[in-house]
Amino acid sequence: MPSLGNQEYIRDMNSRIVLEQIIRQEPVSRAELSKTLGLTKATISSIVQSFIDQEYVTEIGSLNTGKGRKPILLKFNGDCGYTLSLYINVDSTVILLCNLRGEKQQFFSYPAPGADPEADLCQYIAHAASHCPDCPYGIVGITLGILGIVHQNRIQFTPYYDLNSPQLGQKLQDHFHIPVYVENESNLSALGERTFFHNHPSLINLNIHSGIGMGIILDNRLYTGQRGYAGEFGHTIIQPGGKPCPCGNRGCIEQYASARAIVDMYREAIKNPSADASDLCRAYEDNDPQAQNCIHAFIKYMAIALNNILNIFNPDMIIINSIFTEKIPGLTREISLHMSNTFNRDCCFVAASHSQETSILLGGACLGAKNFLKVSDLQFCNTSVH
Repeated sequence: MPSLGNQEYIRDMNSRIVLEQIIRQEPVSRAELSKTLGLTKATISSIVQSFIDQEYVTEIGSLNTGKGRKPILLKFNGDCGYTLSLYINVDSTVILLCNLRGEKQQFFSYPAPGADPEADLCQYIAHAASHCPDCPYGIVGITLGILGIVHQNRIQFTPYYDLNSPQLGQKLQDHFHIPVYVENESNLSALGERTFFHNHPSLINLNIHSGIGMGIILDNRLYTGQRGYAGEFGHTIIQPGGKPCPCGNRGCIEQYASARAIVDMYREAIKNPSADASDLCRAYEDNDPQAQNCIHAFIKYMAIALNNILNIFNPDMIIINSIFTEKIPGLTREISLHMSNTFNRDCCFVAASHSQETSILLGGACLGAKNFLKVSDLQFCNTSVH
């Protein structure tokens, strides 16, 4: 006879699977869940009723099948709770408040944290949280997306700013009494793209801003490596003995191909230290030779990057999240055409992210929602992009 502990474990596991399936397949009936998951109707009914009692799931009416009793349809209640997601950039902090479906979004912008990041972030979070609508569970999770390496919710290394607190997440959690999750911004971006935009089991997301970060989804799971260092693609060396990098090495690709590096190249070329990425993109569209040279350098380095990624991971999709691919139509196609390995060229769909920093914030929302709901996977995008 199974022990009580085993029975509880099996019920918890079944409950997680049922909730994931409701979210993935909604609107869905109890009978469809039973058929899809291979669980008895009694088991499904019991689990669904517990979700209804907890306000995780709502009944939204019946399906007219034309014969017999009309099955009642179920839908995930994203309004049962809200999440706060922070993207801490070099010069700003952006917060997204949204429900557990990533909907009903409110954005808040603040300066980058100063000498006392904990105090500044407490102030920002409290202000954004005050706008949370009334709901059964309130804010169920807070996620910090940072430029740097994170392992077991602890900040290990931040090359472009100093958060000077490995336990920043724990300190904020102690202050607000809400679970706080800390994650690399590229990992969050990959989660956001996969959860809300692109339904692919294997996906690579390149975030190209001050540095170059890579989020890796393999077999529907975020891959971070042994100590959180997976995806530090910006610190792969393409020029031995080249430009110095804050990581301690020389010749890292982000010293040549990050948005910061390309804009610096353009500023030097036109002798204008105040020019920005938007100026560069406009000049490129106007066929300015110096802007053309800078963007062609970006294309060259990205083609190298994509070739390496394809040969190592062979993903279903690569997403490039960059102001250049956002503002210059067809740039991802140009990058694909410059890839030297023609054998791999058509093995993967390369696309520009149209959500920019929003994908980072939505990845944070996904992380908060998954932990609150105790599910291993969330998928609100029901169609693959080909």
